[in-house]
Amino acid sequence: MAHIESTETPPADLRLRAALRLDGRASPKASASIGFDALSVLHALASTPERAADALALLHELQVHQVELELQAEELRESRQALELALAQQAQRYDHQPVACFTLDQDLLVHELNRMAARALGLDQDDACGQALDSFLPPQGGQTMRALIAACRDRDPPVATATLTLQPRSGAAQTFRVSLGPLPDEALFLATFCEESSTDPARQAGR
Repeated sequence: MAHIESTETPPADLRLRAALRLDGRASPKASASIGFDALSVLHALASTPERAADALALLHELQVHQVELELQAEELRESRQALELALAQQAQRYDHQPVACFTLDQDLLVHELNRMAARALGLDQDDACGQALDSFLPPQGGQTMRALIAACRDRDPPVATATLTLQPRSGAAQTFRVSLGPLPDEALFLATFCEESSTDPARQAGR
């Protein structure tokens, strides 16, 4: 699973920006000296008896904003953890499908594959990524895969099927029933290869 980069702003930075806004001198280029500046403002207000109430009010506002920002940061952390868990679960489901699954582009380059797919190619998963799937197919097999990609674009639902033979790097060739469809919002396609039990040559269209 791809690592998710955090876009969460550290709580200290959030509190810093909140202090700037409360002080009425917010600036996108302000430095970290605002912590000292805010304390200086509070000290100046508290040093004057008639402004002590203003100092207490400002301190209260700062504390309220601090709590709000801490709650916001906590919610962001929980949301990120939930998203990472969901993505990990999806990756596990993909990897443990009982059929060979390939994520391909229109040039038949393998972007992702599960364990069954790697086994069908006779390679480790890491070694299989970036390989051209048609290099594991007979000459007409590559043409058939490209025809499936073209066909699924014109169908509703957008799924095309065929029977193909895969030749792994080591071991005997296997015949599969292939289903292919586009992935949503991506220029990629998901192809599932279900092993055929029949060895009837008439069904091996990809040979």
